[in-house]
Amino acid sequence: MPPLPLVAATESVVTLFAVITLLGDAWLLFVGLSVGYWIGPRVDDDSRAVAATVIALATLALAVVLAVKSYTAIPRPAATPIDPAGLPGGLAGFVAGELDSSGFAFPSGHATGVTAVYGGLAALLTIGRRQRRYAAAATMIGLVSGSRVILGVHYPRDIVAGIALGVGLIVLARWVAADESILRADRVCLLAGVASVVGLGVAAVGGHTEEVRHAVIGLGTAVGAGATWYRGGERLTAAPAVSIPVAAGGLVVAGGLWIGAYEGVFGLVGAAVGSAVGVIIILGLPLVEQWRKKEGNAAVA
Repeated sequence: MPPLPLVAATESVVTLFAVITLLGDAWLLFVGLSVGYWIGPRVDDDSRAVAATVIALATLALAVVLAVKSYTAIPRPAATPIDPAGLPGGLAGFVAGELDSSGFAFPSGHATGVTAVYGGLAALLTIGRRQRRYAAAATMIGLVSGSRVILGVHYPRDIVAGIALGVGLIVLARWVAADESILRADRVCLLAGVASVVGLGVAAVGGHTEEVRHAVIGLGTAVGAGATWYRGGERLTAAPAVSIPVAAGGLVVAGGLWIGAYEGVFGLVGAAVGSAVGVIIILGLPLVEQWRKKEGNAAVA
């Protein structure tokens, strides 16, 4: 088989890394953490508390990134590696979206987010060998972070800063959440709430409308998650794994609230309330499953 032309090879590489970069998208990270939180008890007794803590850590990471980006307001690289118009059909639109250079560059939100999430899971989980957990996390961090440079939406300095920030936040979250009985995800949520307020102020002063909305969403998420874990952390860790029907229903409702908040459908106040209710649903579903099973057992009896 003759080698691919240079242009085609470049388009193939960019398309591949456009798919890889999805592994660091905020929505995918939160969906993955939610699923892990729901089914955690089937794998390990501590996994639900770990998932809740990493959800709080991810919220903190995104809030800090938002504050720093709003303050520095450094534009992204202007050049793109390929013209996505040459790609077939729907693929062109997808790749074009991943090559979007709008917004600010420093630090990389993807690099910070994947470091906080995958690195946080590696640091807090006790499943398997620690070396393998860290190796898997490093691989994911390297792939996603590298994809941001290959796609031309970040400079290498943005990636290095994002990874360093993510590592620092993991260390801080482990220290803050440490407790003799259960990981205190609510304490990490408190930090995320403070960071969101700071980000909100910085974005408002800079006149960055979209960043203001994102800060409000972060604040709502932090408040909802923190209040839920503070009130029911031990009950939630003791509740059973969530069944597929309950999980699907919760994901649809919570996802709809978050999408509406990010799209600006609800306004700023509605975005805060919607994101708070969404994360309350996510974290509270194990209690719904527990109630459902009790009702089912009572009916059988």
